[in-house]
Amino acid sequence: MSTRPKVLLVKPILPWPPSQGTRVVSAAIIEALLPEYDVTVLARILDASERQSVAELEAMGVRVVTVYPRNRRSFVARVAYRAAYSVRSVFTGRSLKSLYDCPGAVVRAARELAHEHFDLVILEYWQMHPLLRVFDRERTVLLTHDIDLIVNAQRAVLEEGLVAKAAALRRWHTERSEEVLAYRAARHVWALTARDAGAVQKLSNGAPSVDVMPFGLGEEQFAADIHARTSREILFLGAMGAAFNRDALAYFATDVYPLLASIDGIQFTVVGGALPESLSWFGALRHVEVAGHARDVAPFYARAACLVVPLRYGGGLRIRILEAMAAGIPVVASPVAVEGMSLEPEKHLLVAPTPADYRVHIERLLADPVLGQSLAREAKAHIYRVYGPQARSEGIRDLVRTRLTE
Repeated sequence: MSTRPKVLLVKPILPWPPSQGTRVVSAAIIEALLPEYDVTVLARILDASERQSVAELEAMGVRVVTVYPRNRRSFVARVAYRAAYSVRSVFTGRSLKSLYDCPGAVVRAARELAHEHFDLVILEYWQMHPLLRVFDRERTVLLTHDIDLIVNAQRAVLEEGLVAKAAALRRWHTERSEEVLAYRAARHVWALTARDAGAVQKLSNGAPSVDVMPFGLGEEQFAADIHARTSREILFLGAMGAAFNRDALAYFATDVYPLLASIDGIQFTVVGGALPESLSWFGALRHVEVAGHARDVAPFYARAACLVVPLRYGGGLRIRILEAMAAGIPVVASPVAVEGMSLEPEKHLLVAPTPADYRVHIERLLADPVLGQSLAREAKAHIYRVYGPQARSEGIRDLVRTRLTE
């Protein structure tokens, strides 16, 4: 029997493969802890095809406990559970996000695992807060990837149309109350940025102890050489399942693209899933390629002139920006996209507050590959110092050791 400390990571979705930002963070935690800890993962699987990802995690040495919720098994079940959860939300005050991400099946699985007395339990996201009543709170950490109530408020302001704005305001109101309760109920919270850690302290009136969890990229993710890029391809990368990514692409397509379309030889590539129906016209344009989901984004980084990140709202740590900079690709981003990330405009990247700024910056990069090379070199060096392998391995392990010894 192993005598190593035992860590349980609970996440609403399977933390593998690291094909999107939140899974990248989870993968970093798992990979950092495996050399010294016995790691168990509890997660929902959303589709039977995810069994392959479970097998890959187990091959790494991770014990995986999965829950396949009934609402995911058929169309009829989805409709029925949607109606039931909507009613339950009204009468209990729990948000739909909490009901879907932490359903009864997950709670029951957690209760079974609680008998094993883990040395540390990491609950990813505030909506997993019902499990704070299942595990020993002193040995449990709530890991927040961003502050949803801030993100939801930004979204509500930007939504157009009375129906969409009303839905966004209701989401903000329902989730805000529950998110604040989650932070106040937790004994320990980890955030990914100092800005988010400060927000948790303020929202919870200082109830939990709050730390910033170090995050780093693997050595293999850093380009050996930064070359001048002569491509005229502009890359957009973001999971279309996330509302802030859909909004960013809609903003880019309607407000920015018309200013760029006349640039000779320019191409656009969208990676991250199928386009929303409302943007199908953009995918049909001659200069636009929609690549869908990509398990490995490295080939897209290698061939593009730059990455654009036109987020209008969002929070947490922009993992794809870090990965792009490590790979040596210049970045043009909105102020929101880089807020709280200690990146300097004109040194590490180009920041575009308006559609016209995107035109100016992209033209600069296409006309002067040496400028892009200089930005990419400075960005890579900065990312390596702050978000490099040391933070990924020892930084995370040191934080866990501290939590276990306090």
